[in-house]
Amino acid sequence: MDQPAPPSTNAPGIVRFMRALLLRCPVCGGGGILRSYFKLKDRCPTCGFVYERGEHGYQIGSMALDLVVPLVLWFFGFFGVLYASWPNPPWFWLQWGSIAFMVGFPIVFYPMSHTLAIALDVVVRPPSRREGRESPGWRER
Repeated sequence: MDQPAPPSTNAPGIVRFMRALLLRCPVCGGGGILRSYFKLKDRCPTCGFVYERGEHGYQIGSMALDLVVPLVLWFFGFFGVLYASWPNPPWFWLQWGSIAFMVGFPIVFYPMSHTLAIALDVVVRPPSRREGRESPGWRER
């Protein structure tokens, strides 16, 4: 029993999203999937899952997440502070904090938006055994 159990490839959706938030492979949970901060590797180094899945435009989901998530967080944060501090809201901090947040958060969130989009794709369209055999380098556990 010295060897750890192999990573799960049929995990529930919440597990896949948690793996993605931790910048791990949503399929197997293996790490090291980023080539650099702004670039994802073509396939998982642990399980060999191909992230593109043979389709063009797979980054659109991650771009949408990288735009929508900061906007939703800003909206609720801005109006939450406005509501909590009314009638004397801190306009200076709301104005400049909003600018800093809307510039900084998408940059910080960028790698997670890619892994979350892959996790969503894997939850909606689970990899099949047939797809695994056709995808070069994807090994099932």
